[in-house]
Amino acid sequence: MTLGQRISIYRKKPGISQETLGERLGVSRQAVSKWETDAASPDMENLLALAREFGVSVAELTETPEVQDGPMDTPTVSPIRGGWWAALGAFVAVILVMIGVVIYWCVHANDGQISKTPEPPDATATSPSVYAGSDFALMWPSDVYGFDYALELGMQGSFFPFGTDLELTAPEEILGTDFHLTELHKTICGSINLDYLHIGADPEVNPESPEQETIICLSTISKNVHTPRGIHVGSTKAEVTAAYGDDLVYCLKEEGGYTLVQHDYYYAYQTQETFGASLQIFMRDGIVAGLRVEDMAEDGNLAFLPDNIRRFPVISGEPDFSQRVEPEYEERSDTWQVYHAWNELVANNNLSAEEAYTHRWTVFSGLSDLDWQEFGSLGTTEYPEQTVEAFLSWLWDQAPYSGPETLRLQMGVQSNLDGWLTESYTGLLSRAFFQDPVTFAKKLATDSLEDCMSQVVALTAHDAIWCETDCRQSIETLEAALSDGTFTETQAGWCRLLLLYLTTETEDSSFEGLPRTLADMQ
Repeated sequence: MTLGQRISIYRKKPGISQETLGERLGVSRQAVSKWETDAASPDMENLLALAREFGVSVAELTETPEVQDGPMDTPTVSPIRGGWWAALGAFVAVILVMIGVVIYWCVHANDGQISKTPEPPDATATSPSVYAGSDFALMWPSDVYGFDYALELGMQGSFFPFGTDLELTAPEEILGTDFHLTELHKTICGSINLDYLHIGADPEVNPESPEQETIICLSTISKNVHTPRGIHVGSTKAEVTAAYGDDLVYCLKEEGGYTLVQHDYYYAYQTQETFGASLQIFMRDGIVAGLRVEDMAEDGNLAFLPDNIRRFPVISGEPDFSQRVEPEYEERSDTWQVYHAWNELVANNNLSAEEAYTHRWTVFSGLSDLDWQEFGSLGTTEYPEQTVEAFLSWLWDQAPYSGPETLRLQMGVQSNLDGWLTESYTGLLSRAFFQDPVTFAKKLATDSLEDCMSQVVALTAHDAIWCETDCRQSIETLEAALSDGTFTETQAGWCRLLLLYLTTETEDSSFEGLPRTLADMQ
């Protein structure tokens, strides 16, 4: 155990704060914090003062062996000589302690950065029931001390890892903010994800304002982490409602954007006393699937106020839907529906298999009526073309396509394609063709779509002939299917038309002079 850790334990035993201890010693709270995190070491005068304050010897505080009293099998020395040797021994012991502190600091200095040495928890915190902090915290057992570590939202008394055993298990992401000298740190520390703000000191503005760090979000999907009331991943709905009662708010599942874990619904817990702080308990199949403690300062205590649309009060442990109101939906265009479904598939990690299937079909079935210009304008990028390109790239990655999806891709040529869009879309057609030539040819024979499919044949061949190997293999597959009677008469006619385009060489790929329909072939 380090000197800083022992100082922290002795301070916490009588419940003394860092600020109070600093006042008694005539030093700042920041100095005490640095001692306890081993970012700095107390000098001899402060060591003696600390020992007096804690009611222990310097040797006990520093874990330095004391000289044993009692008879020794050595020659007797005079009181004067004995006192001199005792003083010399004490002096040497102190020197050894200071050397040990310096060596420890050199090993843990971390290239001049704030030390990451964990601070031991409160020696009295042996179970969640005695945790003296707020409800907006996460706790986990220490492998070293046998106590539970606890981290809660808000300003911290030390720097990351805030006196705990947290260690980065992935590269830390550091982002700028709109606030002066403030950075957002997003960290993954094994079973806990942690977001905190590092606020730099600015002596010119406020000489008394030190560097500080404040936690704004803690989340977990680990069974080893729990709330101060003992709720953890794997807890039941009954255990959650028993722990938090009717102060909970029942919230329908999150849609869009980032969600911590797949869930059916989640509970939100807030209090009036801790403005903006919230606990979110994500439920799946009646079991806790994840926990998130978050600073909702922008929305305050309105963040999870029941609205009877998506958030409902809890009465006797069950959501009260008696005042439920159906939301008013704004009329949306078909293109918006496709854009929304695509975004859900890309950004929402909380979709069930049925929801994902529904959104995917919305995308493919909407291609024939898609307004590409409107689609691009719905994006958040500066240039609409970037949104369209991202969508086309996503469609490309969805291969292999099902039979109905292949037909919907073919029908997409009826949308307002033009210029570079047409060139890009032909790549999707040839991709579907190479994937399954027989299914592609069969879908060409769809009733009442003759004009559309004539265009599909020309566009597909225009792109496919540039991929010689894939094209040759697909031609061989179609010829074999014609020979063994795979196609109906109409399907066989469309297959022959497609083969004609694929095997006819033209100078500019315009296919001038070739028949456009089955009737033209006759």
